[in-house]
Amino acid sequence: MSFSSRTAPTAIDAGCSGIDNGKRLGRVMHFSSLRARIALICLAALTCSGCRGTAPRYYGEATRGFSAVLVRSRILAPTGETNDGAAALNLESEDGDERYRLNLQPGQTSLFRVEPGIYRLVATRSFFGSPQPRVRVRIQGRSYLVDFPRDVMRMEAIQIKSDKIIPLGVLEIRLIAAERGERPKVVLRFDRGIAARRSLVEDVIAKLMDIKTPLRIRNKAITWTRALEQALVKIQGEEERPPAFKPFP
Repeated sequence: MSFSSRTAPTAIDAGCSGIDNGKRLGRVMHFSSLRARIALICLAALTCSGCRGTAPRYYGEATRGFSAVLVRSRILAPTGETNDGAAALNLESEDGDERYRLNLQPGQTSLFRVEPGIYRLVATRSFFGSPQPRVRVRIQGRSYLVDFPRDVMRMEAIQIKSDKIIPLGVLEIRLIAAERGERPKVVLRFDRGIAARRSLVEDVIAKLMDIKTPLRIRNKAITWTRALEQALVKIQGEEERPPAFKPFP
């Protein structure tokens, strides 16, 4: 007779095996729970970022049914103009369907592709989407909380039609030197004058012809050629328009 070298499992072996299986099951459940928590955190972050406002496509290609806005920031420090800084504004539709967060680049005109509609410029929102009375700006490595300009609050709604480009204006950020023992002061002003809006359109047109402009931006900007020409003609019409009243002699 021959006997197998393997012996039948004892009760102790079965108990140890059950413990090992329980540990493995516990690790799997812990890992699955961790993955679920991470997924929920990511979902919450995405939801909250949407509440703050979505980032419109920077120099997005002209596609039928879309529009675009032009905007730029200008930072004036006590030592002169600087491009070391950052600021942002929200562009929100009156019906609440669209909410864009415009990240402005100092000294550079940005073209953002947006949906047509009636919009207003407002302060950026908090992480959870609540309106903020102040705007955070960064100048030369330091951050400042600045009251949102009242003139922008009173500004009329901006109608953005399909396949058109609207030059919004220039956000001027002025840093005022502080006296001894005081904090520096920052003042915001949004320039929507004819000269400011004209400079935005001309700046993008100049980029089309500048070989130093990145090819990706040039190719996208070219698709807006007709809309840029129409925007420039409209601004020229505003310049040539006679005043609505004659001043007294």
